[in-house]
Amino acid sequence: MASITSVRLRVGRISSANELADLTIRVNWTARERQENMSYLVAGFLVERDDGRDFFDMLPGGGIHWSSVGNMDDFIGTVGRQWIRPNGSSSRTLTLRLNWNFGNQEIGSEEYLGVATVVPETRGDIRFSPEVSANLS
Repeated sequence: MASITSVRLRVGRISSANELADLTIRVNWTARERQENMSYLVAGFLVERDDGRDFFDMLPGGGIHWSSVGNMDDFIGTVGRQWIRPNGSSSRTLTLRLNWNFGNQEIGSEEYLGVATVVPETRGDIRFSPEVSANLS
């Protein structure tokens, strides 16, 4: 089964009003998957944590469902989605980027987590990046 072997998250400021998140995702395929050369949907998400991380579930289609548990105060956003195929390669690395404006919500240091999913025809795989601390002030 296709697997996500690494997720790296980089966050930063573009201007005084805009931030960015780069999510670099590495996907590996088996020899059989390379031979079949099916399409896979890779999706990346950015999860911001305030006090405690909210609860969320990964959906079979590669999306995130916010569970009604916790403070429900964290930002969860889609960084991007991209369809890819092995095309004979055993792995592929891609970077998804999200530019956004949090407005006055961001004060001081915030914690962010990058989440990626890969969804082949029959099943999904999930891997989380380490959290990174970013002071966007």
